[in-house]
Amino acid sequence: MSRGGSSAVAARSGASGIVAAWLPVVLWMGLITWLSGDRFSDQQTAAWLTRRSGVALLGLSPDMLEVANVILRKTAHLVEYAVLGMLIYRALGGAWRRTPWARVRWAVGLAASCAMFDEVHQTLTATRTGTPKDVLIDTLGALLGTLLAATVVYGRGWWRGTLAP
Repeated sequence: MSRGGSSAVAARSGASGIVAAWLPVVLWMGLITWLSGDRFSDQQTAAWLTRRSGVALLGLSPDMLEVANVILRKTAHLVEYAVLGMLIYRALGGAWRRTPWARVRWAVGLAASCAMFDEVHQTLTATRTGTPKDVLIDTLGALLGTLLAATVVYGRGWWRGTLAP
């Protein structure tokens, strides 16, 4: 059995195994959906950033604050979907007996589909817009997270030429 808890998920059978495998994915997707609402719009995160005392002490110009806000937001996209990719990869390992590379492809594909739906959701909010660029950033995050899960968290490492079973 592999390290990192996937054996515990694989050992469960039936409905409890499915719930144990997929509940973290569903909860994380719920968090992503909540974060893509109006409360976390560009204007809201910019206002939050300017209120940080450390940022105020730096004396950054409005243009630099805008750059910092973009970096913060795009990094959040990358990290959110890296975690989602890891969780999907883990969930697929519980009962889905495919090659690790197939799990990687499916995990990234499912996360990319979630990213597309999330961007559509953002177009339905009052203060957000959905962009194809964000889908690409999300998909890159999912790929990085899934590869990290496949090689380091649940695997023996790409440097040995193998992925987790």
